[in-house]
Amino acid sequence: MFQIVAGILLMLGLFVAAAAFGLIVFTLAATIMLLNFWDMQGTARDSAINTWKTNMAIIGGLLIAAAGAM
Repeated sequence: MFQIVAGILLMLGLFVAAAAFGLIVFTLAATIMLLNFWDMQGTARDSAINTWKTNMAIIGGLLIAAAGAM
């Protein structure tokens, strides 16, 4: 529910910095808790690392959105 509300706020241009920072924290927490690639091997590890990199790119975009709103 939080992701939906924060995403809508971003799209509408309301509370952009707060919504972006909230999504950054959420993405970091979910990434750390769910993508423990250090315990994986083989293709599962490669897939988790690629997802980790994708999430870091998303965080970068959210940082750009937050900076543009300030």
